[in-house]
Amino acid sequence: MRTADGTLAGEVRGVFGSGQGRVAEFLLVYWSDRGEETLIGADEVLNIAGDGGVELRCLSYAELPAFNPSANPLLHKL
Repeated sequence: MRTADGTLAGEVRGVFGSGQGRVAEFLLVYWSDRGEETLIGADEVLNIAGDGGVELRCLSYAELPAFNPSANPLLHKL
């Protein structure tokens, strides 16, 4: 996974929906520089390449909190 400036940032480890929905609403991302996972909105994705590479809209997501599954009980992995 890369940020908008082309920097390799981490890897997508899951795609989540909310409630009973089957629509991708969030990506679970492992950030290499932080060493932890966070959720980002699926609307942050600019492009998905043929090889599965994901390009994100923003350059930095450092302010996002670490993913805590118990704090997000309505999310389910798609």
